[in-house]
Amino acid sequence: MKLLKIFANGFKLCEDKFTISFVPRANKTEEDKEFELNEINENLYTFSTIGIVGKNASGKTTAVELLALVYEILSFFRVKNTYLIDIIDKKLNLDITFYHDKYIYRYVSNLLPSNNKTIAFANEKLYKRLYFKTHSKDLFNYDKYEEIDTTNYHLPDDTSILYYVLNKILLRGVYLSSNDFDYMSYSEAFDIYKLFNSTNIISKILKMFDSHLEDIKMLKEDEYKIYYTNKTTKIVNSRELYRLLSSGTTKGFSLFTFAIYSLLFGADLVIDEIENHFHKTLVENLINLYKDKSVNKHNATLIFTTHYPELLDLFNRADNIYITKYNDKIKLENMYLNYNFRPELSKSKKFYNNAFGTAIDYEALMDFKDKLQNANIS
Repeated sequence: MKLLKIFANGFKLCEDKFTISFVPRANKTEEDKEFELNEINENLYTFSTIGIVGKNASGKTTAVELLALVYEILSFFRVKNTYLIDIIDKKLNLDITFYHDKYIYRYVSNLLPSNNKTIAFANEKLYKRLYFKTHSKDLFNYDKYEEIDTTNYHLPDDTSILYYVLNKILLRGVYLSSNDFDYMSYSEAFDIYKLFNSTNIISKILKMFDSHLEDIKMLKEDEYKIYYTNKTTKIVNSRELYRLLSSGTTKGFSLFTFAIYSLLFGADLVIDEIENHFHKTLVENLINLYKDKSVNKHNATLIFTTHYPELLDLFNRADNIYITKYNDKIKLENMYLNYNFRPELSKSKKFYNNAFGTAIDYEALMDFKDKLQNANIS
């Protein structure tokens, strides 16, 4: 399964027709096909990485929360996460296009909050089209899709009919918020390693973030053994482990664990504020892992928000960069479509020169400085 496009009406403060696309709009060079794009079927490409930038409070987190919601539905066929349930406080219309098993599918549904803290699916419709390489230029020409008869599909109101297409619960996308990393991160990470049937890579991850750590092993539920490079050991529970290790080590261990899952199983990874707690070089290396086809063998996509426009200079394209803006509503602009931007130019310089209308409010900053200079404390 590979997500191609999301179209939403009524999500939080987003404008109607809020759209995130995973497919390229600009020309595709051979270099792009090697590093920037994943070929999921003949002549059908999606991005290996997508960046979302914008000034503070412009809607970056809201954009990735929409992705989190969609991946929740595609993974579990219902909305389980209580936070996502809470933020759907009115009717939400979703229109999702994805590729699965030689077909392109379009799924349309209204999501309705209910009094018993669940989300109901209403007016669901499914359409499909067998993919051929000649379809690559009109993927979203829905007149060519055939509606699937769902009259015999019978599920509870809080369960999507996508179950009948995707068949089994599978984590098809992982969302990591900027504050997702606490003592529970270790338990979740070791649950992921059980899927790999191997923990040899744990020590490699830990050494990237703390040179004093040799390894960590899970002895049993909520009991871990820390191995230090000076040959000492310590047995702790998850809360003690969280207190002993730095926040950067905790986040790095968890994030890179989910990155491993993403790359090995082809699940997309969504990270809010990717640079938080990380050295810039580590962030760059994580991004480059998704561009390396010897590592990213299953067409996973890394989607991230960032306050560091310099990271965008790692992108050779411009159509996989989105810019959030918020006036009355949150708007998502595409650097290629909305600005006719030449990808070979420095994106960070353009960003700092306010080419995308994202500069900080210097008048407010100067006003703050003036007030601070004239403040009197007695």
